[in-house]
Amino acid sequence: MTTPTVEETTMARTDLARAAHVRGVRGVARRLRGSGLTVGLWFWGIYLLYAVGITVGNALTGNDLEISAFDATIGSSRWPMIWLGIAGSVGLLALHLSAGGSRRSLFGGVVRGALVVGAGFGVVTTLALLGERALSTSLGMTWRRLGALPFDSPLAVLGTAVAESLVITTYLLVGACIGAGIAHYRAWGALLVVPLAVPAVLVDLATRTGVIGAAANIELRPDIDHAEVPPAEGLLTLLLGLGGAALAVVLAAVLLRVLLRAVPVRPA
Repeated sequence: MTTPTVEETTMARTDLARAAHVRGVRGVARRLRGSGLTVGLWFWGIYLLYAVGITVGNALTGNDLEISAFDATIGSSRWPMIWLGIAGSVGLLALHLSAGGSRRSLFGGVVRGALVVGAGFGVVTTLALLGERALSTSLGMTWRRLGALPFDSPLAVLGTAVAESLVITTYLLVGACIGAGIAHYRAWGALLVVPLAVPAVLVDLATRTGVIGAAANIELRPDIDHAEVPPAEGLLTLLLGLGGAALAVVLAAVLLRVLLRAVPVRPA
Protein backbone atom coordinates (compact mmCIF):
# COMPACT_ATOMS: atom_id res chain seq x y z
CA MET A 1 0.00 0.00 0.00
CA THR A 2 1.53 3.27 -1.16
CA THR A 3 1.28 6.55 0.71
CA PRO A 4 -0.51 9.32 -1.23
CA THR A 5 1.73 12.10 -2.40
CA VAL A 6 1.18 15.73 -1.41
CA GLU A 7 -0.19 16.45 -4.89
CA GLU A 8 -2.63 13.53 -4.72
CA THR A 9 -3.81 14.57 -1.27
CA THR A 10 -4.33 18.15 -2.43
CA MET A 11 -6.26 16.97 -5.49
CA ALA A 12 -8.44 14.70 -3.36
CA ARG A 13 -9.27 17.56 -1.00
CA THR A 14 -10.02 19.83 -3.95
CA ASP A 15 -12.34 17.22 -5.46
CA LEU A 16 -14.15 16.79 -2.13
CA ALA A 17 -14.54 20.55 -1.73
CA ARG A 18 -15.83 20.86 -5.28
CA ALA A 19 -18.32 18.04 -4.78
CA ALA A 20 -19.52 19.60 -1.51
CA HIS A 21 -19.98 22.93 -3.26
CA VAL A 22 -21.99 21.35 -6.07
CA ARG A 23 -24.21 19.51 -3.57
CA GLY A 24 -24.76 22.73 -1.64
CA VAL A 25 -25.74 24.69 -4.75
CA ARG A 26 -28.11 21.96 -5.89
CA GLY A 27 -29.70 21.67 -2.46
CA VAL A 28 -30.45 25.39 -2.15
CA ALA A 29 -31.67 25.62 -5.74
CA ARG A 30 -33.95 22.61 -5.20
CA ARG A 31 -35.53 24.16 -2.11
CA LEU A 32 -36.03 27.47 -3.90
CA ARG A 33 -37.57 25.74 -6.92
CA GLY A 34 -39.96 23.83 -4.66
CA SER A 35 -41.04 27.02 -2.90
CA GLY A 36 -41.37 28.77 -6.25
CA LEU A 37 -43.61 25.99 -7.53
CA THR A 38 -45.89 26.31 -4.50
CA VAL A 39 -46.09 30.09 -4.87
CA GLY A 40 -46.68 29.72 -8.60
CA LEU A 41 -49.56 27.29 -8.20
CA TRP A 42 -51.32 29.64 -5.79
CA PHE A 43 -50.61 32.79 -7.78
CA TRP A 44 -51.58 31.45 -11.21
CA GLY A 45 -54.64 29.67 -9.83
CA ILE A 46 -55.94 32.93 -8.41
CA TYR A 47 -54.95 34.82 -11.55
CA LEU A 48 -56.85 32.38 -13.77
CA LEU A 49 -60.06 32.95 -11.84
CA TYR A 50 -59.51 36.71 -11.87
CA ALA A 51 -58.60 37.02 -15.55
CA VAL A 52 -61.41 34.83 -16.88
CA GLY A 53 -63.92 36.38 -14.49
CA ILE A 54 -63.11 39.98 -15.33
CA THR A 55 -62.93 39.33 -19.08
CA VAL A 56 -66.17 37.38 -19.33
CA GLY A 57 -67.89 39.74 -16.88
CA ASN A 58 -67.04 42.78 -18.99
CA ALA A 59 -68.16 41.00 -22.15
CA LEU A 60 -71.53 40.08 -20.59
CA THR A 61 -72.14 43.67 -19.51
CA GLY A 62 -71.17 45.07 -22.90
CA ASN A 63 -67.94 46.70 -21.71
CA ASP A 64 -64.55 46.50 -23.36
CA LEU A 65 -61.66 45.59 -21.06
CA GLU A 66 -59.21 47.00 -23.66
CA ILE A 67 -55.99 46.12 -21.82
CA SER A 68 -54.50 42.90 -20.50
CA ALA A 69 -55.99 41.70 -17.22
CA PHE A 70 -52.48 40.71 -16.13
CA ASP A 71 -51.07 44.17 -16.87
CA ALA A 72 -54.00 45.76 -15.05
CA THR A 73 -52.58 44.32 -11.80
CA ILE A 74 -49.38 46.37 -12.37
CA GLY A 75 -46.95 43.50 -11.98
CA SER A 76 -48.57 41.59 -9.13
CA SER A 77 -46.35 38.54 -9.70
CA ARG A 78 -43.37 40.52 -8.44
CA TRP A 79 -44.41 40.82 -4.81
CA PRO A 80 -44.46 37.13 -3.78
CA MET A 81 -41.00 36.88 -5.34
CA ILE A 82 -39.62 39.40 -2.85
CA TRP A 83 -40.95 37.28 0.02
CA LEU A 84 -39.53 34.14 -1.60
CA GLY A 85 -36.13 35.80 -1.97
CA ILE A 86 -36.06 36.79 1.70
CA ALA A 87 -36.94 33.25 2.77
CA GLY A 88 -34.45 31.78 0.32
CA SER A 89 -31.48 33.77 1.55
CA VAL A 90 -31.97 34.26 5.28
CA GLY A 91 -34.25 31.30 5.98
CA LEU A 92 -31.74 28.84 4.55
CA LEU A 93 -28.54 30.47 5.80
CA ALA A 94 -28.21 28.82 9.21
CA LEU A 95 -29.52 25.47 7.98
CA HIS A 96 -27.22 25.50 4.97
CA LEU A 97 -24.08 26.38 6.93
CA SER A 98 -24.84 23.92 9.72
CA ALA A 99 -25.13 21.17 7.11
CA GLY A 100 -21.61 21.91 5.91
CA GLY A 101 -22.45 24.29 3.09
CA SER A 102 -20.72 27.58 2.40
CA ARG A 103 -21.89 31.09 1.73
CA ARG A 104 -20.60 30.73 -1.82
CA SER A 105 -22.74 27.65 -2.46
CA LEU A 106 -25.73 29.40 -0.85
CA PHE A 107 -25.25 32.30 -3.26
CA GLY A 108 -24.90 29.94 -6.21
CA GLY A 109 -28.00 28.02 -5.21
CA VAL A 110 -30.12 31.15 -4.75
CA VAL A 111 -29.05 32.51 -8.14
CA ARG A 112 -29.62 29.19 -9.90
CA GLY A 113 -33.00 28.75 -8.22
CA ALA A 114 -33.98 32.33 -9.07
CA LEU A 115 -33.16 31.77 -12.74
CA VAL A 116 -35.25 28.60 -12.87
CA VAL A 117 -38.21 30.13 -11.02
CA GLY A 118 -37.93 33.20 -13.23
CA ALA A 119 -37.93 31.08 -16.39
CA GLY A 120 -41.00 29.19 -15.23
CA PHE A 121 -42.91 32.38 -14.42
CA GLY A 122 -41.79 33.95 -17.69
CA VAL A 123 -43.18 31.09 -19.77
CA VAL A 124 -46.45 30.92 -17.82
CA THR A 125 -46.87 34.71 -18.01
CA THR A 126 -46.47 34.64 -21.78
CA LEU A 127 -48.93 31.78 -22.13
CA ALA A 128 -51.38 33.69 -19.91
CA LEU A 129 -51.07 36.77 -22.11
CA LEU A 130 -51.66 34.71 -25.24
CA GLY A 131 -54.68 33.11 -23.58
CA GLU A 132 -56.05 36.50 -22.56
CA ARG A 133 -55.70 37.83 -26.09
CA ALA A 134 -57.42 34.80 -27.58
CA LEU A 135 -60.29 34.97 -25.07
CA SER A 136 -60.81 38.72 -25.50
CA THR A 137 -60.73 38.43 -29.29
CA SER A 138 -63.21 35.54 -29.29
CA LEU A 139 -65.60 37.69 -27.23
CA GLY A 140 -65.31 40.60 -29.64
CA MET A 141 -63.24 42.74 -27.27
CA THR A 142 -60.06 44.69 -27.96
CA TRP A 143 -56.86 43.72 -26.18
CA ARG A 144 -53.47 45.33 -25.78
CA ARG A 145 -50.62 45.46 -23.31
CA LEU A 146 -50.29 48.25 -20.82
CA GLY A 147 -46.91 49.54 -21.93
CA ALA A 148 -44.57 46.52 -21.89
CA LEU A 149 -42.36 45.37 -24.75
CA PRO A 150 -43.68 44.53 -28.23
CA PHE A 151 -46.04 41.56 -28.35
CA ASP A 152 -47.09 41.57 -32.00
CA SER A 153 -44.95 38.83 -33.58
CA PRO A 154 -43.54 35.39 -32.73
CA LEU A 155 -40.14 36.98 -32.03
CA ALA A 156 -41.75 39.59 -29.77
CA VAL A 157 -43.67 36.88 -27.91
CA LEU A 158 -40.40 35.02 -27.33
CA GLY A 159 -38.79 38.27 -26.19
CA THR A 160 -41.64 38.81 -23.73
CA ALA A 161 -41.05 35.37 -22.23
CA VAL A 162 -37.38 36.21 -21.70
CA ALA A 163 -38.19 39.68 -20.34
CA GLU A 164 -40.74 38.37 -17.85
CA SER A 165 -38.27 35.71 -16.75
CA LEU A 166 -35.64 38.37 -16.05
CA VAL A 167 -38.18 40.49 -14.16
CA ILE A 168 -39.04 37.66 -11.77
CA THR A 169 -35.40 36.66 -11.37
CA THR A 170 -34.47 40.25 -10.50
CA TYR A 171 -37.22 40.64 -7.93
CA LEU A 172 -36.38 37.32 -6.31
CA LEU A 173 -32.73 38.32 -6.00
CA VAL A 174 -33.72 41.76 -4.70
CA GLY A 175 -35.80 40.02 -2.04
CA ALA A 176 -32.77 37.93 -1.11
CA CYS A 177 -30.68 41.11 -0.85
CA ILE A 178 -33.25 42.75 1.41
CA GLY A 179 -33.36 39.69 3.64
CA ALA A 180 -29.57 39.54 3.89
CA GLY A 181 -29.39 43.27 4.62
CA ILE A 182 -31.93 43.08 7.44
CA ALA A 183 -30.26 39.98 8.87
CA HIS A 184 -26.93 41.79 8.94
CA TYR A 185 -27.97 45.25 10.16
CA ARG A 186 -31.26 44.35 11.85
CA ALA A 187 -33.54 47.43 12.12
CA TRP A 188 -31.02 49.62 10.30
CA GLY A 189 -31.09 47.13 7.46
CA ALA A 190 -34.53 48.39 6.49
CA LEU A 191 -32.79 51.53 5.21
CA LEU A 192 -31.06 49.37 2.60
CA VAL A 193 -34.39 48.79 0.87
CA VAL A 194 -33.96 52.06 -1.05
CA PRO A 195 -30.55 51.38 -2.67
CA LEU A 196 -31.35 47.67 -3.07
CA ALA A 197 -34.43 48.64 -5.08
CA VAL A 198 -32.23 49.94 -7.91
CA PRO A 199 -32.20 46.62 -9.84
CA ALA A 200 -36.00 46.38 -9.48
CA VAL A 201 -36.47 49.92 -10.80
CA LEU A 202 -34.05 49.20 -13.65
CA VAL A 203 -35.85 46.03 -14.74
CA ASP A 204 -39.22 47.82 -14.60
CA LEU A 205 -37.94 50.68 -16.74
CA ALA A 206 -36.24 48.35 -19.20
CA THR A 207 -39.29 46.14 -19.72
CA ARG A 208 -41.83 49.00 -19.39
CA THR A 209 -43.80 46.91 -16.90
CA GLY A 210 -44.76 47.12 -13.24
CA VAL A 211 -45.59 50.29 -11.35
CA ILE A 212 -42.38 52.14 -12.30
CA GLY A 213 -42.43 51.01 -15.91
CA ALA A 214 -46.05 52.04 -16.43
CA ALA A 215 -45.63 55.39 -14.66
CA ALA A 216 -42.52 56.25 -16.66
CA ASN A 217 -44.29 55.70 -19.98
CA ILE A 218 -47.57 57.52 -19.34
CA GLU A 219 -48.54 59.80 -22.23
CA LEU A 220 -51.14 62.55 -22.00
CA ARG A 221 -53.36 62.27 -25.11
CA PRO A 222 -54.37 65.07 -25.36
CA ASP A 223 -54.65 65.86 -21.64
CA ILE A 224 -54.48 64.25 -18.19
CA ASP A 225 -58.04 62.94 -18.53
CA HIS A 226 -56.94 60.85 -21.49
CA ALA A 227 -53.63 59.61 -20.13
CA GLU A 228 -52.54 56.16 -21.31
CA VAL A 229 -49.53 53.89 -21.48
CA PRO A 230 -49.11 52.87 -25.12
CA PRO A 231 -47.48 49.55 -26.03
CA ALA A 232 -43.92 49.59 -27.30
CA GLU A 233 -42.97 48.92 -30.90
CA GLY A 234 -39.87 47.90 -32.81
CA LEU A 235 -37.06 45.38 -32.58
CA LEU A 236 -34.63 47.91 -31.12
CA THR A 237 -37.00 48.59 -28.22
CA LEU A 238 -37.24 44.85 -27.57
CA LEU A 239 -33.46 44.37 -27.62
CA LEU A 240 -32.81 47.37 -25.39
CA GLY A 241 -35.43 46.13 -22.96
CA LEU A 242 -33.88 42.67 -22.77
CA GLY A 243 -30.40 44.14 -22.35
CA GLY A 244 -31.53 46.39 -19.51
CA ALA A 245 -33.34 43.53 -17.79
CA ALA A 246 -30.27 41.29 -18.04
CA LEU A 247 -28.17 44.07 -16.52
CA ALA A 248 -30.65 44.31 -13.63
CA VAL A 249 -30.22 40.59 -12.91
CA VAL A 250 -26.42 40.92 -12.88
CA LEU A 251 -26.58 43.95 -10.58
CA ALA A 252 -28.92 42.20 -8.15
CA ALA A 253 -26.65 39.13 -8.11
CA VAL A 254 -23.56 41.25 -7.37
CA LEU A 255 -25.32 42.98 -4.48
CA LEU A 256 -26.45 39.64 -3.08
CA ARG A 257 -22.93 38.23 -3.27
CA VAL A 258 -21.55 41.18 -1.31
CA LEU A 259 -24.24 40.99 1.38
CA LEU A 260 -24.10 37.22 1.86
CA ARG A 261 -20.36 37.31 2.43
CA ALA A 262 -20.85 39.46 5.54
CA VAL A 263 -24.24 38.46 6.97
CA PRO A 264 -23.91 36.66 10.34
CA VAL A 265 -25.68 33.36 10.97
CA ARG A 266 -27.12 34.73 14.20
CA PRO A 267 -27.19 38.52 14.18
CA ALA A 268 -26.02 39.99 17.47
